[in-house]
Amino acid sequence: MLGDVLPHASRNIIESYYRLKNEKYHELRSMYPNIPSHYVHGVCQDAVERISSLRRNRARQYSREIFDESVKHLGLGKRDLRGKRIVRHLWRRSWEIARHQVDLEMSNGILEPRINSVSLWLVDDHVWKPVNPTKIDINGVENIFFTSVAINTHRGWVHLDLEPSKEFYKLLARGFKPTSHAKIKVDRKNRRVLFHLSLEKEVDIYRPEDIVKLVDVNENSVATLYEAFAVILETDLAKTTLGYSYRKKSIQRRNGSGSREARNAMKKLKEGKKRDYRMKTANLVVRDAMRMRGVIVIERISGDDIRVTIARYRNKQLRHRIYQSTLKGELNAIIDKAREYGVPVLMVDPRNTSKICPIYKAK
Repeated sequence: MLGDVLPHASRNIIESYYRLKNEKYHELRSMYPNIPSHYVHGVCQDAVERISSLRRNRARQYSREIFDESVKHLGLGKRDLRGKRIVRHLWRRSWEIARHQVDLEMSNGILEPRINSVSLWLVDDHVWKPVNPTKIDINGVENIFFTSVAINTHRGWVHLDLEPSKEFYKLLARGFKPTSHAKIKVDRKNRRVLFHLSLEKEVDIYRPEDIVKLVDVNENSVATLYEAFAVILETDLAKTTLGYSYRKKSIQRRNGSGSREARNAMKKLKEGKKRDYRMKTANLVVRDAMRMRGVIVIERISGDDIRVTIARYRNKQLRHRIYQSTLKGELNAIIDKAREYGVPVLMVDPRNTSKICPIYKAK
């Protein structure tokens, strides 16, 4: 079905789902009378997304090439490209020419999207349904659990046995419930079908009380408040960073910087400890703030602030350690985790925060 729709949508450059459905719905229904109509809607939506993605990405590629050729043809240097007006004008003209070139190639059949993989949305109970669902009670919340589903196809209902991931059980334990929206994708390499299930959860509006949870991120630790006491969560990222640095230097000294052996050895390092430390620390901070019904207060630090701080030190090892300690990454992890739990975050100017309280303005 997708192969029948894509050439028509590509030659006519159809990016509207309703237009493509009006033009091809009855034709597809007559060609495939035994297939549920929901698949026709899904195929039209998939075709429109493929056309839009191909047109946008190829125009972006062409515009960059046209921009580089225009700069080379006009003989512009780095000083000339500092002016925003001329750069904006060149990018606008390059984008217009690239879009026109892509439209010509698509209308003439030169450029068409390729079908490497197919995924379909199952948006109704008429298309799929759980097999033998059982009601379970998790933490006082009634939920539905199932390990097999039935999908409506042109050969009738096809049963699929599921192998749920660990994350699925975690989400069920947190109160998420399955919905009627699902997505299937054929994995031809591993000869399996991937079943993506949408989950939903009813949440209460987080209403913070007059409680402030201050968080100070440093190189080796994260300082915060627990009840009325100051607590330091030690991460020892400096030792981890130096360890990775020493191992990288030894690998490059032994195998060279660009060899295949060096690249394979670098992949085996698995620098996941720093990310694990960041996520665990952020989880502890946000969960405690959620328990207290408080607001998290962190410093507003940008990449330029970190670069200015690093430039003050002459020791190369210290500069490398501070840069690799990812202070900004720890702050982003706290913000992302707070957004996940719905906890508000207040960002303040770090200037004089060691002397004056940023909330009550008291020394």
